[in-house]
Amino acid sequence: MDVRSQLADAKRVVVKIGSAVFVKDGNRVDRPAFASLVEGLDAVLRDGRAVVVVSSGAVAMGRQCAGEQADDSRDIPRLQALAAMGQSRLMEMWETEFSHYDRKVAQILFSRGDLSERTRYLNARRTIGKLENLGAVPVINENDTVATEELRFGDNDELAAMTAGLVGADALVLLSDVEGFKEVTIDAAGNREYGRTFDVIAVDDPRVDEFAGPSEDNLGTGGMVSKVRAARIAARSGVITAIAPGKQPRVLQRLVVGESVGTVFDPADAEQVAGRKVWLGSGAIAQGEIRCDRGAREAIQKRGASLLPSGILEVNGQFEEGEVVELVDQQGELFGRGLSVYRADDLRQIAGCQSDAIEAKLGFKLLDEAVHRDDLVVL
Repeated sequence: MDVRSQLADAKRVVVKIGSAVFVKDGNRVDRPAFASLVEGLDAVLRDGRAVVVVSSGAVAMGRQCAGEQADDSRDIPRLQALAAMGQSRLMEMWETEFSHYDRKVAQILFSRGDLSERTRYLNARRTIGKLENLGAVPVINENDTVATEELRFGDNDELAAMTAGLVGADALVLLSDVEGFKEVTIDAAGNREYGRTFDVIAVDDPRVDEFAGPSEDNLGTGGMVSKVRAARIAARSGVITAIAPGKQPRVLQRLVVGESVGTVFDPADAEQVAGRKVWLGSGAIAQGEIRCDRGAREAIQKRGASLLPSGILEVNGQFEEGEVVELVDQQGELFGRGLSVYRADDLRQIAGCQSDAIEAKLGFKLLDEAVHRDDLVVL
Protein backbone atom coordinates (compact mmCIF):
# COMPACT_ATOMS: atom_id res chain seq x y z
CA MET A 1 0.00 0.00 0.00
CA ASP A 2 1.43 3.40 -0.97
CA VAL A 3 1.82 6.10 1.67
CA ARG A 4 -1.07 8.21 0.32
CA SER A 5 -3.39 5.23 0.75
CA GLN A 6 -2.07 4.71 4.28
CA LEU A 7 -2.89 8.34 5.04
CA ALA A 8 -6.40 7.80 3.71
CA ASP A 9 -6.77 4.80 6.06
CA ALA A 10 -5.69 6.76 9.16
CA LYS A 11 -8.13 6.34 12.05
CA ARG A 12 -6.58 8.89 14.39
CA VAL A 13 -5.26 12.18 13.04
CA VAL A 14 -3.48 15.10 14.69
CA VAL A 15 -4.04 18.33 12.75
CA LYS A 16 -1.74 21.27 13.46
CA ILE A 17 -2.95 24.65 12.22
CA GLY A 18 -0.39 27.43 11.95
CA SER A 19 -1.14 31.08 12.60
CA ALA A 20 -0.56 32.01 8.96
CA VAL A 21 -3.49 29.81 7.89
CA PHE A 22 -6.23 31.85 9.54
CA VAL A 23 -4.56 35.21 10.23
CA LYS A 24 -4.03 37.83 7.54
CA ASP A 25 -2.54 41.32 7.35
CA GLY A 26 -0.44 40.68 10.45
CA ASN A 27 -3.18 40.53 13.08
CA ARG A 28 -6.64 40.08 11.53
CA VAL A 29 -8.49 36.78 11.60
CA ASP A 30 -9.37 35.37 8.19
CA ARG A 31 -12.87 34.23 9.17
CA PRO A 32 -13.73 32.43 5.91
CA ALA A 33 -10.47 30.46 6.10
CA PHE A 34 -11.11 29.55 9.74
CA ALA A 35 -14.69 28.48 9.00
CA SER A 36 -13.45 26.33 6.12
CA LEU A 37 -10.93 24.62 8.41
CA VAL A 38 -13.58 23.71 10.96
CA GLU A 39 -15.85 22.43 8.20
CA GLY A 40 -12.99 20.17 7.12
CA LEU A 41 -12.33 18.95 10.65
CA ASP A 42 -16.01 18.14 11.08
CA ALA A 43 -15.98 16.19 7.83
CA VAL A 44 -13.01 14.13 9.05
CA LEU A 45 -14.81 13.45 12.34
CA ARG A 46 -18.04 12.46 10.55
CA ASP A 47 -15.96 9.98 8.58
CA GLY A 48 -15.43 8.09 11.83
CA ARG A 49 -11.90 9.26 12.56
CA ALA A 50 -10.59 10.63 15.85
CA VAL A 51 -9.11 14.13 15.55
CA VAL A 52 -6.85 16.11 17.89
CA VAL A 53 -6.24 19.74 16.94
CA VAL A 54 -3.01 21.58 17.75
CA SER A 55 -3.73 25.25 17.24
CA SER A 56 -1.36 28.16 17.02
CA GLY A 57 -2.75 31.68 17.12
CA ALA A 58 -2.90 32.88 20.74
CA VAL A 59 -0.18 35.50 20.21
CA ALA A 60 -1.71 36.57 16.89
CA MET A 61 -5.11 36.95 18.56
CA GLY A 62 -3.48 38.93 21.35
CA ARG A 63 -1.93 41.25 18.79
CA GLN A 64 -5.37 41.79 17.27
CA CYS A 65 -6.77 42.65 20.69
CA ALA A 66 -3.88 45.04 21.43
CA GLY A 67 -4.04 46.62 17.98
CA GLU A 68 -0.46 45.65 17.14
CA GLN A 69 1.07 44.42 13.90
CA ALA A 70 3.19 41.27 13.63
CA ASP A 71 6.94 41.72 14.04
CA ASP A 72 10.01 39.53 14.55
CA SER A 73 10.53 40.48 18.20
CA ARG A 74 11.44 37.59 20.51
CA ASP A 75 10.69 39.60 23.68
CA ILE A 76 9.40 36.61 25.65
CA PRO A 77 7.51 38.50 28.44
CA ARG A 78 5.72 40.59 25.79
CA LEU A 79 4.80 37.51 23.76
CA GLN A 80 3.56 35.81 26.94
CA ALA A 81 1.36 38.83 27.67
CA LEU A 82 -0.05 38.81 24.14
CA ALA A 83 -0.74 35.08 24.45
CA ALA A 84 -2.61 35.70 27.72
CA MET A 85 -4.78 38.27 25.94
CA GLY A 86 -5.36 36.07 22.93
CA GLN A 87 -5.80 32.53 24.27
CA SER A 88 -9.40 32.93 25.48
CA ARG A 89 -10.32 34.65 22.20
CA LEU A 90 -8.76 31.82 20.23
CA MET A 91 -10.74 29.21 22.14
CA GLU A 92 -13.93 31.25 21.78
CA MET A 93 -13.42 31.09 18.01
CA TRP A 94 -13.02 27.32 18.10
CA GLU A 95 -16.04 26.88 20.37
CA THR A 96 -18.28 29.14 18.29
CA GLU A 97 -17.36 27.62 14.94
CA PHE A 98 -17.61 24.00 16.11
CA SER A 99 -21.01 24.76 17.70
CA HIS A 100 -22.43 25.11 14.17
CA TYR A 101 -21.82 21.36 13.88
CA ASP A 102 -23.10 20.56 17.39
CA ARG A 103 -19.59 19.70 18.57
CA LYS A 104 -17.94 20.47 21.89
CA VAL A 105 -14.31 21.51 22.27
CA ALA A 106 -11.86 21.22 25.15
CA GLN A 107 -8.78 23.36 25.72
CA ILE A 108 -5.50 21.71 26.72
CA LEU A 109 -2.42 23.84 27.39
CA PHE A 110 0.96 22.14 27.55
CA SER A 111 4.27 23.50 28.74
CA ARG A 112 7.45 21.62 27.85
CA GLY A 113 7.69 20.17 31.35
CA ASP A 114 4.25 18.57 31.09
CA LEU A 115 5.55 16.04 28.57
CA SER A 116 9.03 15.69 30.03
CA GLU A 117 7.89 13.87 33.18
CA ARG A 118 6.63 10.36 32.51
CA THR A 119 3.65 10.45 34.93
CA ARG A 120 2.30 13.72 33.53
CA TYR A 121 2.84 12.41 30.00
CA LEU A 122 0.62 9.41 30.76
CA ASN A 123 -1.95 11.61 32.54
CA ALA A 124 -2.18 13.80 29.44
CA ARG A 125 -2.78 10.72 27.29
CA ARG A 126 -5.58 9.52 29.55
CA THR A 127 -7.22 12.95 29.63
CA ILE A 128 -7.28 13.21 25.85
CA GLY A 129 -8.79 9.72 25.64
CA LYS A 130 -11.55 10.68 28.09
CA LEU A 131 -12.30 13.86 26.15
CA GLU A 132 -12.80 11.83 23.01
CA ASN A 133 -15.15 9.52 24.93
CA LEU A 134 -17.14 12.60 25.96
CA GLY A 135 -17.41 13.68 22.34
CA ALA A 136 -15.20 16.76 22.75
CA VAL A 137 -12.56 17.82 20.23
CA PRO A 138 -9.25 18.41 22.07
CA VAL A 139 -7.68 21.73 21.03
CA ILE A 140 -4.06 21.86 22.20
CA ASN A 141 -1.69 24.79 22.38
CA GLU A 142 1.57 25.49 24.11
CA ASN A 143 1.05 27.32 27.39
CA ASP A 144 2.73 30.48 26.09
CA THR A 145 1.68 32.56 29.08
CA VAL A 146 4.05 30.74 31.45
CA ALA A 147 6.58 29.03 29.14
CA THR A 148 10.12 30.37 29.31
CA GLU A 149 12.41 30.51 26.30
CA GLU A 150 14.44 27.47 27.30
CA LEU A 151 11.30 25.41 28.05
CA ARG A 152 9.42 26.24 24.84
CA PHE A 153 8.69 23.60 22.25
CA GLY A 154 10.13 26.14 19.80
CA ASP A 155 7.18 25.77 17.50
CA ASN A 156 3.81 24.04 17.54
CA ASP A 157 5.02 21.75 14.73
CA GLU A 158 7.15 19.92 17.28
CA LEU A 159 4.33 20.02 19.84
CA ALA A 160 2.02 18.45 17.25
CA ALA A 161 4.54 15.69 16.50
CA MET A 162 4.92 14.95 20.20
CA THR A 163 1.13 14.90 20.52
CA ALA A 164 0.91 12.40 17.65
CA GLY A 165 3.15 10.05 19.61
CA LEU A 166 1.29 10.77 22.82
CA VAL A 167 -2.14 9.79 21.47
CA GLY A 168 -1.00 6.99 19.16
CA ALA A 169 -2.01 8.80 15.98
CA ASP A 170 -1.75 7.24 12.52
CA ALA A 171 -1.18 10.55 10.74
CA LEU A 172 0.01 14.09 11.45
CA VAL A 173 -1.21 16.92 9.21
CA LEU A 174 0.68 20.23 9.34
CA LEU A 175 -1.43 22.95 7.73
CA SER A 176 0.54 26.00 6.76
CA ASP A 177 0.73 28.76 4.15
CA VAL A 178 3.03 26.69 1.92
CA GLU A 179 2.01 24.23 -0.81
CA GLY A 180 4.28 21.52 0.52
CA PHE A 181 7.95 20.55 0.54
CA LYS A 182 9.70 22.02 -2.50
CA GLU A 183 12.93 21.59 -4.38
CA VAL A 184 15.26 24.52 -3.73
CA THR A 185 18.16 25.96 -5.70
CA ILE A 186 20.40 28.87 -4.77
CA ASP A 187 20.91 31.56 -7.43
CA ALA A 188 24.09 33.56 -8.05
CA ALA A 189 23.02 36.18 -5.50
CA GLY A 190 22.50 33.55 -2.81
CA ASN A 191 18.69 33.70 -2.95
CA ARG A 192 16.54 30.58 -2.59
CA GLU A 193 14.55 29.66 -5.70
CA TYR A 194 11.72 27.15 -5.36
CA GLY A 195 10.97 24.41 -7.85
CA ARG A 196 8.50 21.53 -7.90
CA THR A 197 6.58 20.35 -4.85
CA PHE A 198 7.28 16.77 -3.78
CA ASP A 199 4.22 14.56 -3.65
CA VAL A 200 5.93 11.98 -1.37
CA ILE A 201 9.41 11.95 0.11
CA ALA A 202 11.06 9.73 2.71
CA VAL A 203 11.96 11.43 5.99
CA ASP A 204 15.55 10.20 5.71
CA ASP A 205 16.00 11.29 2.08
CA PRO A 206 19.20 13.45 2.01
CA ARG A 207 17.37 16.06 -0.06
CA VAL A 208 15.17 16.85 2.95
CA ASP A 209 18.03 18.53 4.81
CA GLU A 210 19.31 20.11 1.61
CA PHE A 211 16.03 21.82 0.72
CA ALA A 212 14.62 22.75 4.15
CA GLY A 213 14.88 26.44 4.95
CA PRO A 214 13.92 29.09 7.51
CA SER A 215 10.55 30.72 8.09
CA GLU A 216 9.78 33.54 5.67
CA ASP A 217 7.10 35.32 7.70
CA ASN A 218 6.73 36.82 11.17
CA LEU A 219 3.42 35.28 12.18
CA GLY A 220 4.81 32.09 13.67
CA THR A 221 8.12 30.75 14.87
CA GLY A 222 8.34 27.86 12.46
CA GLY A 223 9.50 27.20 8.94
CA MET A 224 10.22 24.14 6.84
CA VAL A 225 13.05 23.17 9.20
CA SER A 226 10.62 22.81 12.11
CA LYS A 227 8.18 20.86 9.93
CA VAL A 228 10.91 18.44 8.88
CA ARG A 229 11.92 18.02 12.52
CA ALA A 230 8.29 17.31 13.38
CA ALA A 231 8.00 14.75 10.57
CA ARG A 232 11.06 12.93 11.90
CA ILE A 233 9.76 12.93 15.47
CA ALA A 234 6.46 11.53 14.22
CA ALA A 235 8.23 8.95 12.05
CA ARG A 236 9.83 7.39 15.13
CA SER A 237 6.30 6.41 16.14
CA GLY A 238 5.49 5.18 12.64
CA VAL A 239 3.29 8.24 12.00
CA ILE A 240 2.83 9.58 8.46
CA THR A 241 3.21 13.36 8.18
CA ALA A 242 1.59 15.58 5.55
CA ILE A 243 2.43 19.24 4.96
CA ALA A 244 -0.40 20.95 3.12
CA PRO A 245 -1.71 24.44 2.23
CA GLY A 246 -4.25 25.28 4.93
CA LYS A 247 -6.05 27.95 2.92
CA GLN A 248 -6.73 25.63 -0.01
CA PRO A 249 -10.45 24.73 -0.19
CA ARG A 250 -11.37 21.33 1.28
CA VAL A 251 -7.73 20.54 1.97
CA LEU A 252 -8.46 18.14 4.84
CA GLN A 253 -11.26 16.36 3.01
CA ARG A 254 -8.96 15.84 0.02
CA LEU A 255 -6.04 14.60 2.11
CA VAL A 256 -8.02 11.93 3.92
CA VAL A 257 -9.33 10.38 0.72
CA GLY A 258 -5.82 10.07 -0.68
CA GLU A 259 -5.79 12.96 -3.15
CA SER A 260 -2.44 14.42 -4.15
CA VAL A 261 -2.32 17.64 -2.13
CA GLY A 262 0.73 18.94 -0.28
CA THR A 263 3.65 16.64 0.54
CA VAL A 264 3.57 13.40 2.50
CA PHE A 265 6.67 12.31 4.45
CA ASP A 266 7.02 8.55 4.37
CA PRO A 267 8.31 7.15 7.69
CA ALA A 268 8.92 3.68 6.25
CA ASP A 269 12.72 3.63 6.63
CA ALA A 270 12.88 5.54 9.92
CA GLU A 271 13.75 3.64 13.08
CA GLN A 272 10.40 3.21 14.82
CA VAL A 273 9.92 2.97 18.56
CA ALA A 274 6.99 2.32 20.85
CA GLY A 275 5.78 2.81 24.39
CA ARG A 276 8.25 4.49 26.71
CA LYS A 277 10.71 5.08 23.87
CA VAL A 278 8.25 7.46 22.19
CA TRP A 279 8.40 9.59 25.32
CA LEU A 280 12.19 9.25 25.55
CA GLY A 281 12.65 10.34 21.96
CA SER A 282 10.41 13.39 21.97
CA GLY A 283 8.87 14.32 25.31
CA ALA A 284 11.60 13.82 27.89
CA ILE A 285 13.96 16.62 28.91
CA ALA A 286 17.52 15.45 29.46
CA GLN A 287 19.11 16.15 32.83
CA GLY A 288 22.68 15.58 31.66
CA GLU A 289 24.95 14.53 28.84
CA ILE A 290 27.26 11.58 28.22
CA ARG A 291 30.01 12.03 25.64
CA CYS A 292 30.79 8.72 23.90
CA ASP A 293 33.66 7.45 21.80
CA ARG A 294 33.30 6.45 18.15
CA GLY A 295 33.05 2.74 18.88
CA ALA A 296 30.21 3.25 21.35
CA ARG A 297 28.23 5.35 18.87
CA GLU A 298 28.67 2.79 16.10
CA ALA A 299 27.67 -0.07 18.39
CA ILE A 300 24.53 1.76 19.50
CA GLN A 301 23.47 2.99 16.07
CA LYS A 302 24.43 0.02 13.91
CA ARG A 303 24.13 -2.98 16.21
CA GLY A 304 21.46 -1.91 18.69
CA ALA A 305 23.88 -2.17 21.62
CA SER A 306 23.66 -0.67 25.09
CA LEU A 307 26.10 2.02 26.24
CA LEU A 308 28.84 0.45 28.34
CA PRO A 309 31.09 2.41 30.75
CA SER A 310 34.08 1.61 28.50
CA GLY A 311 32.59 3.81 25.76
CA ILE A 312 32.18 6.90 27.95
CA LEU A 313 34.61 9.79 27.49
CA GLU A 314 32.98 12.45 29.65
CA VAL A 315 29.90 13.01 31.83
CA ASN A 316 28.34 16.48 32.00
CA GLY A 317 25.69 17.68 34.44
CA GLN A 318 24.24 16.27 37.63
CA PHE A 319 21.60 13.56 37.45
CA GLU A 320 20.38 10.60 39.46
CA GLU A 321 19.80 6.96 38.63
CA GLY A 322 16.98 6.54 36.12
CA GLU A 323 17.02 10.13 34.85
CA VAL A 324 17.13 11.05 31.18
CA VAL A 325 20.50 11.78 29.58
CA GLU A 326 21.55 12.71 26.06
CA LEU A 327 24.25 10.74 24.27
CA VAL A 328 26.65 12.78 22.11
CA ASP A 329 29.71 11.78 20.11
CA GLN A 330 33.23 13.18 20.33
CA GLN A 331 32.20 16.21 18.25
CA GLY A 332 29.21 16.91 20.49
CA GLU A 333 26.60 15.69 17.97
CA LEU A 334 23.47 14.28 19.60
CA PHE A 335 22.68 10.72 18.55
CA GLY A 336 20.64 9.20 21.37
CA ARG A 337 18.66 9.68 24.57
CA GLY A 338 18.09 7.23 27.38
CA LEU A 339 17.77 6.51 31.09
CA SER A 340 21.03 6.40 33.03
CA VAL A 341 21.58 3.30 35.14
CA TYR A 342 23.95 5.20 37.45
CA ARG A 343 24.02 8.73 38.81
CA ALA A 344 26.40 11.25 37.24
CA ASP A 345 29.13 11.10 39.90
CA ASP A 346 29.21 7.29 39.73
CA LEU A 347 29.49 7.37 35.94
CA ARG A 348 32.44 9.74 36.18
CA GLN A 349 34.24 7.17 38.33
CA ILE A 350 33.64 4.28 35.93
CA ALA A 351 33.98 6.17 32.63
CA GLY A 352 36.32 4.26 30.34
CA CYS A 353 36.31 1.14 32.54
CA GLN A 354 35.34 -2.38 31.62
CA SER A 355 32.06 -3.56 33.13
CA ASP A 356 33.78 -6.12 35.35
CA ALA A 357 35.58 -3.26 37.12
CA ILE A 358 32.40 -1.41 38.18
CA GLU A 359 32.07 -3.03 41.59
CA ALA A 360 35.71 -2.44 42.45
CA LYS A 361 35.37 1.25 41.52
CA LEU A 362 32.03 1.98 43.19
CA GLY A 363 31.71 -0.67 45.88
CA PHE A 364 28.50 -1.90 44.23
CA LYS A 365 27.17 -2.82 40.83
CA LEU A 366 23.68 -2.28 39.42
CA LEU A 367 24.14 -3.41 35.80
CA ASP A 368 26.99 -3.89 33.34
CA GLU A 369 25.50 -1.08 31.22
CA ALA A 370 25.56 2.67 31.74
CA VAL A 371 22.43 3.07 29.57
CA HIS A 372 20.58 -0.13 28.71
CA ARG A 373 19.31 -0.62 25.17
CA ASP A 374 15.76 -1.18 26.45
CA ASP A 375 15.83 2.36 27.84
CA LEU A 376 17.60 4.02 24.89
CA VAL A 377 16.33 5.59 21.70
CA VAL A 378 18.55 6.49 18.75
CA LEU A 379 17.86 9.93 17.28
